[in-house]
Amino acid sequence: MQGAVSLWAHSGTYNHCFLILPIFIYIVWSSRAELAAFAPQPFLWGGGVIVVFAGLWLTCFLAGIAEGAQFAIIGIVQGVLLTLFGRRVFLRLLFPFCYLWLLVPSGEFMVPTLQLVTAKAAAWLLDMAGIATFQDGIGIEVPSGAYMVAPGCAGLNFVLAGLATAAPFAELIYRGWRRRVAFVAAVLALAVAGNAVRVFLIIAIAHVTNNVGDIADDHLLFGWAFFSLLLLGAMALGQRFRQDHAPSPAAPPAAAAVPSASIVTAAAFSAVLVVAAPVAAWLAWPDVATAAIALPPLSCRSLDADAARPGWPAGIAQVDGLEAIDCRRDGRHVHFAVAVLDRPVRQGKLFGVEHRIAAGEGWNRWERRATTLQIGGGRSVPVQADLEIRGGRRRLVWSLFRVGGLWRTPGLAAMLADVKADISGRRRAVVVVAVTEADEGEPPADSVLRSFLASQPLDRLAAAEGGH
Repeated sequence: MQGAVSLWAHSGTYNHCFLILPIFIYIVWSSRAELAAFAPQPFLWGGGVIVVFAGLWLTCFLAGIAEGAQFAIIGIVQGVLLTLFGRRVFLRLLFPFCYLWLLVPSGEFMVPTLQLVTAKAAAWLLDMAGIATFQDGIGIEVPSGAYMVAPGCAGLNFVLAGLATAAPFAELIYRGWRRRVAFVAAVLALAVAGNAVRVFLIIAIAHVTNNVGDIADDHLLFGWAFFSLLLLGAMALGQRFRQDHAPSPAAPPAAAAVPSASIVTAAAFSAVLVVAAPVAAWLAWPDVATAAIALPPLSCRSLDADAARPGWPAGIAQVDGLEAIDCRRDGRHVHFAVAVLDRPVRQGKLFGVEHRIAAGEGWNRWERRATTLQIGGGRSVPVQADLEIRGGRRRLVWSLFRVGGLWRTPGLAAMLADVKADISGRRRAVVVVAVTEADEGEPPADSVLRSFLASQPLDRLAAAEGGH
């Protein structure tokens, strides 16, 4: 969980995670009168939950999927709680226990959708306000300037903070699950709508004042202040529909004592199951240090060689071999790179490596699609095509993944193929990345990359994959 805590501290999207444990403790403490009537009844079948999430943790650890491993850790905690306290106590404290899932910094998959929704809604509000607007994807242009809904402005921070606040608030003031669900859903909708209004106000004020007050530069502070007012308003309105909980009995019946041996046995049983997965990872897949892997020199083939542009990485952490070349034809620049990864799924080498190879800092993915490329022998190779933007620039990034001796579709298929190859002793994968500009008025970028890559001897370049 060290990586999760680091995200809590350094990412504004997840700062609210520091409040999850204090809120969890408060909710459990507020239930102490009712819990006095319950006694822990160790439930050894809860070990099945531990085993399932321990297996998930092992898979995610080997695959380098940090988010999945963090979810698995919380799942293991749930299994331990169920095993130690039993079903009755667990069900009574189901909400605070489930609330712990919010400790995992997650939700990035929603960012592209939230960006697009925010841009469309903000552009609609600008039109309604009489400001001439052109909206293209996540970009918004008004007569006084152009704006882009960056990932940090998508509103994910407001959605997650709203969920972390609304859920315990609804648990404490409502008795019926319908009101609880309705309140949480209303706050989430308010977070999305409020973010769109925030973006609208920032652009509208900057347009009207010609950005005299630099409000666009202070949008984060303005955004949190605006969202805090919305959240406080929603909670004040929610209070008007509160349902007071039924009064607890003055003297709840005493719970029957549970033999301490049962609790000790359950604790020992849980501990054995919890440590089994890390031990299995250490025994079955030991880390083996490898030397840097050499690749054959690359060629521009159908294009002319070009001087390397600044910004392309010469070496990348966890990439065991890297060759790159810059090419040009008719004003079109192409950056071509081939990387070799040893035990690629280990420590997350394979996932997102194309972003690092293509020097992705500052570039935001606008669109991702799957396509294919015909190479030697008429074979069809799956290609991951990313359209990225930075400021007013666009570029197209094509990525190809060769794992286990075959070109694979990125994602789960590549991961499973690599785990199988690793077990059989074939430990290397090859990633091919080609990048070119995708500006309007130039030849289609996909045609340029398709013809360039089709002329490359990709299978020969991937020969380094055969090493052990």
